Amino acid sequence: MAASVEAGGATSMILGLVIARRGLGKVPKWLDYIARAAAVLGIAYSLYDLGGLTAITQLFELGIVVGFLVGTYLLAKQKPSGYPWFMLMNLSNAVLMALEGYPWLTMQQIFSFCFVLDAFLMQREKARKASQDL
Repeated sequence: MAASVEAGGATSMILGLVIARRGLGKVPKWLDYIARAAAVLGIAYSLYDLGGLTAITQLFELGIVVGFLVGTYLLAKQKPSGYPWFMLMNLSNAVLMALEGYPWLTMQQIFSFCFVLDAFLMQREKARKASQDL
């Protein structure tokens, strides 16, 4: 599952690097299509690898995969709506770690969630101030 997540997210990370280098409106359309397709394929392969959803833990594993892939894609496109997807990933991972009996890993995911929430709130505040300046 981890390999499909990383492979699916790699193209979104490359997309983000290209956007950072060239600017948001100067990205080749084919790269955007590849990033979208890789995210969908990563999610589909994760479902295939899990054998569908047959246990409650698989639902949380799917939350991790979808949260990471969609969040990475949206943040690469400089869309703050990627942060809630990362929060889904962290919360899903925290619940999964708690169910598996790993309290330290559960706490680590809760801390990660707090950092993502802080980044999201800072981005919203920045956007609010920018709209007031207009």
